[in-house]
Amino acid sequence: MFNWKGKTLLGVAALACAYSAAMPAMALDLSGKTVTWIVPFREGGGTDRLTRILAPKLAENLPGNPTVLVLNQPGGGSVTSANAFHTEAANDGTTLIMASTSTLLPVLLGSSIAKYDPNEWVAIMGFARGATMYGIADQIGVSIARTDLTSDYQALNDASLRFGTETPIAAEMLDLVSMHLLDIDARVVFGLSSKDAEAAFLRGEMNLNSDNTGSYIKDWGDDPSVVPVWSYGVVSQDGSVLRDPDLPNVPSYPEFYEAVKGEAPDGLGYQLQRAIMNTKVMLSKSIMLPSGTSDEIRDVYLDAMRKVVEDPEVVAALPREVGSMPLNFGDETQRAIAAGTEMDPAVRDWANQFLQENYDASLD
Repeated sequence: MFNWKGKTLLGVAALACAYSAAMPAMALDLSGKTVTWIVPFREGGGTDRLTRILAPKLAENLPGNPTVLVLNQPGGGSVTSANAFHTEAANDGTTLIMASTSTLLPVLLGSSIAKYDPNEWVAIMGFARGATMYGIADQIGVSIARTDLTSDYQALNDASLRFGTETPIAAEMLDLVSMHLLDIDARVVFGLSSKDAEAAFLRGEMNLNSDNTGSYIKDWGDDPSVVPVWSYGVVSQDGSVLRDPDLPNVPSYPEFYEAVKGEAPDGLGYQLQRAIMNTKVMLSKSIMLPSGTSDEIRDVYLDAMRKVVEDPEVVAALPREVGSMPLNFGDETQRAIAAGTEMDPAVRDWANQFLQENYDASLD
């Protein structure tokens, strides 16, 4: 009897240990605590909206059901908050940040304003989001049908193009480099935030604009007076750029380039374009914990976020915010951040020369 009971108890203990190891959520108890989710932008923008959709569901799926507080900390295009997060955030599972393209781009470009390395943070998941260049059809001459890309390209070269952005060293640097590689000459007006540039486009003061694909479809998808010129596409597993799944009839940038130039894009400038594209599109938003966060806490958040994005309410809301791009988690997100924040010195030299010659600006 004794031996039988002993074996049974040992077996139960072994099963309990195995179950415990398979359930990382039990390693962290946030009962009665507040989790602060930092959004390094003002209220109402895309990063803020996405975070506020996810936050209540994250609270439901974290162990102990803590309060999840969304804290907006705007400044420096997210850099001010990211700098503070890097040095001050607690790594006990009570603080996380919703990073964005604006957070990663200064690191990619080697800007001295970024006092952080997101590769030292702990990635939970990432949201890719398409981006699109579009314009006023009768001013830029691009056809709605998009059946003759060579004619569209000639029309762009013949048109008087106007494009607004805040600075040459921002996410819209992707658009500036893309036009430059195509020898498309647009008059660029600086000092306009993305909202200001959109308003100027609405007033007809600008006739080219770029935005995330979801916003383009929502604002202009059924309006024949506005036409997408190209999308920036999506990077496939083999590294090639495919069409944006939300704009399947619009050529990707490499596709447009090859059609009008007769060869695939290549060289240092295109390497820069691809690096910024990866940062802007494939890493549009990313959920990160501070450096030094344990694997146990990381696994808790991974488990929770997988459940969050499977919640029917979130599933219904995500397409409006990030489109149909696939989600990525954990190690996959970490690898994407590494790829999106590394730049060959020769590519950086090309970027500096491009900025100096065209906009009297520098990465330094």
